[in-house]
Amino acid sequence: MIVRFLSMIMVVVLTLSMLTLPTAPTAPAPQEKPATVWPMLGGTSGRNPVNLTDRNIITGFDLNTGDGILWSVPTGSVSYTQPVVVGGKVWIGTNNERPRNDRDRVVMPDGSIDPIDHGVLYCFDQRTGKFLWQAIHDKLASGMVNDWPKQGIASTPTVEGNRVYYVSNRAEVMCIDANGFTDGNQGFQQEQYRDATDADIIWSYDMIKEQEVFPHNLACCSPLIVGDIVFVVTGNGVDEGHVNIPFPNAPSFLALNKHTGKLVWKDSSPGKNIMHGQWGIPSYAEIDGVKQVIFPGGDGWLYAFVPETGELIWKFDANSKSAIYELGGTGTRNDFVNVAPVVHNGRIYVGTGQDPEHTGGIATFWCLAPTRGKIGDVSATIIDGYDQNQRPINERPNPKSIAVWSYGGEDDRQWAPRDYKFGRNLSNACIVDDVVYVSELQGYLHCLDARTGQHYWQFDTKASIWGSPYYCDGKIYLGTDDGDLWIIGHSTTHEVLDEIAGTVGLQDKKAARLMIKAVRQKVSDRYSIRKMDFDSAIRSTPTIAGGVLYVNTENRLYAIGRR
Repeated sequence: MIVRFLSMIMVVVLTLSMLTLPTAPTAPAPQEKPATVWPMLGGTSGRNPVNLTDRNIITGFDLNTGDGILWSVPTGSVSYTQPVVVGGKVWIGTNNERPRNDRDRVVMPDGSIDPIDHGVLYCFDQRTGKFLWQAIHDKLASGMVNDWPKQGIASTPTVEGNRVYYVSNRAEVMCIDANGFTDGNQGFQQEQYRDATDADIIWSYDMIKEQEVFPHNLACCSPLIVGDIVFVVTGNGVDEGHVNIPFPNAPSFLALNKHTGKLVWKDSSPGKNIMHGQWGIPSYAEIDGVKQVIFPGGDGWLYAFVPETGELIWKFDANSKSAIYELGGTGTRNDFVNVAPVVHNGRIYVGTGQDPEHTGGIATFWCLAPTRGKIGDVSATIIDGYDQNQRPINERPNPKSIAVWSYGGEDDRQWAPRDYKFGRNLSNACIVDDVVYVSELQGYLHCLDARTGQHYWQFDTKASIWGSPYYCDGKIYLGTDDGDLWIIGHSTTHEVLDEIAGTVGLQDKKAARLMIKAVRQKVSDRYSIRKMDFDSAIRSTPTIAGGVLYVNTENRLYAIGRR
């Protein structure tokens, strides 16, 4: 599913004489909330990557001199997972390109060492970075159609108590002991790998064997735990021809007992309408008194279910009815890749996207407000079907719609740099003080009013973005594919800085470009605090826990803070 591609770069030239630079915003004093641990993707079941507890996070660190670097450890060669920090331990997923056990490498005839391609979950000591143990997973024999080479574990684990839950590259839902074998062999007794630094498996659930799930390229969902149930998106998708769905009736969403791994319920709602794969992440909310687990589907719909039973509450089409999916990514219909619906103040925020191999394209960012009594299809519009040319018939507003606002669509203004407002994203939104920060694959960070959808500004990082913006102590932390960690200032009030608005009426292309660049520089000068260069791409979301900043690059994990 995931391979490196060229970042899209836009060269910005500053004409300072055009600007009147404002002072930097003053960050508000946020409400206290425990965040000394970070137990899952997004921190909580609402998946909002906001830390309202930690303060005085170091920004003046130096990777070259080691100043501010508490420790760093080599990992694999690819990693997409957010560091999870609980109980004095740190977990990330990666591959086996730097084997820690001689068993996991092969000596070639010429004497060179060749790592065996495995999926790996690493566990490190939080204080020192010492390697504690690893979970090793063989590749699937079916090859890249189900288990893309050297992608490793792409599931950010969820830790609860002394149990660690994640989805392996083999499409297994795993429950393992957070202490490894140090407290004996718990649960399952027939582990394939049983050295002192291997994982102690409590139980596993093989979604391919048990449910005929056909993951396209990789199963990578980050599990959600609510009560006694663990929820995952299975990854079921198309075959290597990218048209046929081998098992359309296989479940897309699973609920398992967290203690035993036994099936609680399953749902295959996307069915034959799956476009590509299913790489979304579930969230949980209680909104208007209704408890609901929210799944992003591979058909571009959001689904909300009763957590205990799997009964459908509502579903929402995140695409326009006229949107069309085209093989290769040139179409306008999207699904959800690596994103979870983010819950904040009774609303749900989510953006659409596609496999990053399809590069950029038009997308939509939604704000939804489910209410008790609005059940079934709660999309923005409803239709009576499609004609022979696949055009919607009798499209009209849906009286049951839960849509509050959306941002995106075409941008047909004369000097707009591209023909759409919001591009495909792989990122969770970050919402604090009724301000939304959301990034897109093509490198833009957008800032919007969480209540109204008013678009305030966008910031160009000049590199693709795979992770999510993360808030802590008045700042937004955001990594890019160029290995840059951007630190952006947060404010409760924002001026609308529309880079195209000032070009209205201009007839000269050069003058319009200068105006656009001037507004971009104004955004940068007002909000950009610092950019730190790391050794390789950052395709994950940073984590802050206990005053320490954890940055997971493609080949190294850093702990940054004051000694």
